[in-house]
Amino acid sequence: MSELIRSGRIFFLAGEQSGDLHGSLVINHLRQAAPDVVIDGIGGPMMKAAGMHCIHSSDELAVIGFVEVLKNIRHLARILKDVKSWLTKTRPDMVVLIDYPGFNQRVAEIARSLNIHVLYYICPQVWAWHASRVEKITRLINEAVVVFPFEVDIWARAGATVNWFGHPLVGFAKPSGSCDDLRPALKGEAESLISLLPGSRTQEIYYILPELLDAAELILKQRPSTRFLLPVAGAIDDALILPHLKGRNLPITMLRGQTYDAIAVSDLCLVASGTATLESAIIGTPMVVVYRVNWLTSLISKFIIQAEHIGLPNVIAGRRIVPEFIRGDFKASLIAAEALAILNDPQRQAKMREDLDLVRKSLGEPGASRRVAEHIAVRIQELRR
Repeated sequence: MSELIRSGRIFFLAGEQSGDLHGSLVINHLRQAAPDVVIDGIGGPMMKAAGMHCIHSSDELAVIGFVEVLKNIRHLARILKDVKSWLTKTRPDMVVLIDYPGFNQRVAEIARSLNIHVLYYICPQVWAWHASRVEKITRLINEAVVVFPFEVDIWARAGATVNWFGHPLVGFAKPSGSCDDLRPALKGEAESLISLLPGSRTQEIYYILPELLDAAELILKQRPSTRFLLPVAGAIDDALILPHLKGRNLPITMLRGQTYDAIAVSDLCLVASGTATLESAIIGTPMVVVYRVNWLTSLISKFIIQAEHIGLPNVIAGRRIVPEFIRGDFKASLIAAEALAILNDPQRQAKMREDLDLVRKSLGEPGASRRVAEHIAVRIQELRR
């Protein structure tokens, strides 16, 4: 125990795959900046591989939407109880929360009640809901580390101690090789190549993938030499995907571990709102942003979410630079028509690439995860004095 006290201890919490990625990047750099620190938490395979001791898997938390959370409320309550017990027993110097607002807000309350320093990394986009939610979270945390430059002012106005070190995907979201080298294997002789990115959660596969496949079939009728790629997130089992592909005569290739390669060589991405839209923007591939949840969650969000845009490239640009199809507009016919319009208009593609390049440039320089880790290491030293 004396060794733990001397070296410091941090509890990380990521509730979904994107948080697992960002958490793992920070932990890997933290191992260099503060090699003796003890790291526990909730995360996925990437955070575990980086050296974190997991008390639960983030897969257990990967639910989205109001209704879905209610269905899983007892399970989530049990995990929250375990987190409280762990924090009470180990008393880490710091809790690092990564996105995932609902559950992490409860953890912040517990940590503050135990006088544990709370750092919120990749602050949730609660400004899209209501300004009061930013103020509420600010009261529960000691500091915020945001990933978009425009968020600094939002959180500072709410009274938060806030830092921005750039976006962690800059310099990370890139293909494994040159597009010229990758294209022959992935595109072949196809006139057009489209990547379908339905999301990394089971619910997203259920609600989004079928409509994207319907859109793909409509596109194929108009452009018969089109091929499709389906990069599959690590947390998604093939058994969730294959039934949706059965009976469809689509020239489509499933890929694992090649998401960035697929995005880079594609002429267009049909992509679920979320991290993948930003990855596509950083790589510079034109896209159509889509999203759907169950009807009740959609109805509730329609009255609560105040943001003008849902796609991150549009949010960052402050205007619509890529098309969005959500809620009632999420229809295969509309998505296919927009995709065909983009594919048939080289000037529009070029303009979209220019706008996406401006988005990428606004996100800072590569190395954000390292800078965040160094900040955490310094803060731990300060807390232990």
